[in-house]
Amino acid sequence: MISTATTPAAPRPAWTSPRVTGLIIAAAFVGMAVRLAVFLDRYTVNLLYWDQWDFLAGLFDGAGPWALFRWQHGPQRQGIGNLSLAVLYPATGWNGRAHGAASAVGLGLAGLAAIWLVKRVCGSLRPWDVVIPFLFLTTVSAETYVVAPNIAHGPLSALLLIGYALTLTITSHAARCTALVVLNFLCVTTGFTWLLGVATPVLLLTLACSPQLNARERAMYGASIAASLASLAFLFYGFRPQSATDCFQFPHTQPLEYVPYAGFVLARPFSLRAVADARHVIQATAAFVAMVSFVGYAGFRFIRSRGDSVFWSVIVSLSGFAMLFASGSAVGRICLGMDSANASRYVPYMLPGLLAIYLVIRNSAAKSPVASALLPVFLVVCIAEGGDVLGAVHQGGGDVGARA
Repeated sequence: MISTATTPAAPRPAWTSPRVTGLIIAAAFVGMAVRLAVFLDRYTVNLLYWDQWDFLAGLFDGAGPWALFRWQHGPQRQGIGNLSLAVLYPATGWNGRAHGAASAVGLGLAGLAAIWLVKRVCGSLRPWDVVIPFLFLTTVSAETYVVAPNIAHGPLSALLLIGYALTLTITSHAARCTALVVLNFLCVTTGFTWLLGVATPVLLLTLACSPQLNARERAMYGASIAASLASLAFLFYGFRPQSATDCFQFPHTQPLEYVPYAGFVLARPFSLRAVADARHVIQATAAFVAMVSFVGYAGFRFIRSRGDSVFWSVIVSLSGFAMLFASGSAVGRICLGMDSANASRYVPYMLPGLLAIYLVIRNSAAKSPVASALLPVFLVVCIAEGGDVLGAVHQGGGDVGARA
């Protein structure tokens, strides 16, 4: 006689229970926030410096909200960053240290949004998700806080990118389309997330190809595509082509250097130093090729699902932006030399890409021994890099002679 009884599932370890997991993640957030606050207290100064005299000029001149929102700083617009600064500086008596603190709050909110995103696409939180505060409350992005802080350039962009990914998890097509149009508009008009404006119409077109949609829902996506194109046109209306560097030329005299440069930008959160020797160049090239492969695979999975996979739409959006930004940085800044890729103020733009990699590992861990083994490795690396405070200060600057 064959027994039909099933073996009871092994009890879940107490340390992975929802309550304990929540406490672990909350403790990590508090600990990293306190550590970052100590870092800010020690290294920020009450002094306007460098690019701040440019993008704050509208505040000095008493410009109105619309002019501040549309303010162009190099190849980007300030958007909601300038509007927040129009409140912050008068409220704090023009205290420059408050700007660094506001940037830290922006990245902290991005970290909280990332936790929500993990729960939306991977289900219940697990202790491994403690990696999120180590990613977003790191001091590796030291320039974001202590050199010439610009909340529109990095912190708000990271927050908007995570918010953009969260909108893709909305089940109602009407609500999803509305939220995507709004978030895309804010991304396009604030910081270097304007690069997302190029990809959003393609993303919406893919979503519109889902066989599950009816005619009305397809029309919603069609209207959203039109709105996203209008947002891009709005960005470029009155836009003055400005390079972030005086030495810019395209194409570069040695175009093959674009690849390792972009790789150095991608790997900057893990402190791969941009040095023009064979070993470092090979490592950077490998990092870029790996990210291109990752984005390509995510795009393939998303297209194959004909827009039905929420998970892969999130992954391709986050990782695709990171790759676009790193590639754009290479085109715009390679003339400054390979070591300019060391600029830590670009780290916030790489965080969504790292989050995408983590989400894939996290989602695959239950059925893949390799992914399961990578979870503690990813966590240890993030803790190790996030703990290097002195290294963040000493190596934070890549160059101090180029706008944006």
